[in-house]
Amino acid sequence: MSILVAAVLMGGCSTVAAVLLDLPEQPEPASQSGPESRGALAGPADAVPEERAPLPIELLTDRDSIIELLPKDVAGGVDWVAAIREGVIEPRWNRPGDTTVRGLPGFAFDISLKGPDQMFDARFPHSAHVEWVGCQSCHEEIFEYGGEPITMEAVNAGEACGRCHGLVAFAVSTCVRCHGGLPAYEPIEEPLGRDLIMARAEAAGAMDDAYPAARFPHWSHRIRYRCTACHPSTFAMRAGTDTLAMAPMREGTACGSCHDGAAAFGLVECRRCHTEPTSDASEEP
Repeated sequence: MSILVAAVLMGGCSTVAAVLLDLPEQPEPASQSGPESRGALAGPADAVPEERAPLPIELLTDRDSIIELLPKDVAGGVDWVAAIREGVIEPRWNRPGDTTVRGLPGFAFDISLKGPDQMFDARFPHSAHVEWVGCQSCHEEIFEYGGEPITMEAVNAGEACGRCHGLVAFAVSTCVRCHGGLPAYEPIEEPLGRDLIMARAEAAGAMDDAYPAARFPHWSHRIRYRCTACHPSTFAMRAGTDTLAMAPMREGTACGSCHDGAAAFGLVECRRCHTEPTSDASEEP
């Protein structure tokens, strides 16, 4: 009896049952606070494994069906951060085969930026941005640490925040997302952002006639991968900076690092990229 009491005190009832009845050892219960729980944020070291089952949204190809599933902000645009936190998407940190540690999830250094008037004071949430990009994505090439103040003139000209906002993130006209003191406004028309029409480096002769310029939909990639999977390691953080050509891609560089027929559709499926532009497409600057 004394042995039984000691076992209960040291290990609990499950341990006693295992000892007395020769039962297999029970595994430790999984934590409910880790990245496995629905909607939690997985850090680079705990990135969602490539072999995980695809989410329902990843099986869709129809733009309207995808828009319907994604949460919206106050202007009707996609709230990509909410999409992660609500578990609608679980974008991977890295491309297949890339084990580089990326991102800095949980960095909650949210700051206030003084405007010319209290109404125009802005809030910059590092905590939201590091769920998509790494520090090196913005610093110091776009923003110096403790650098000059950000101006709306620069943002509207496609610099500073305008490198992404208005192109792949919510439009700069969505003022209330940053300037909380401003009144509401009319909903936007394109909640997913614009597709990029890739500029041709040089004329390709008959190929130009056979296929239109390639179209790159950021939104289609963002439901599967975070920005840091490609930027800035493979592609610069400025549209139009990288010159893309098919020959290097076939050797596994640029788009070819994923589009090999295994991780993503192969480069031989020309019409998947070389399609006629839609109304939401924009020429790459």
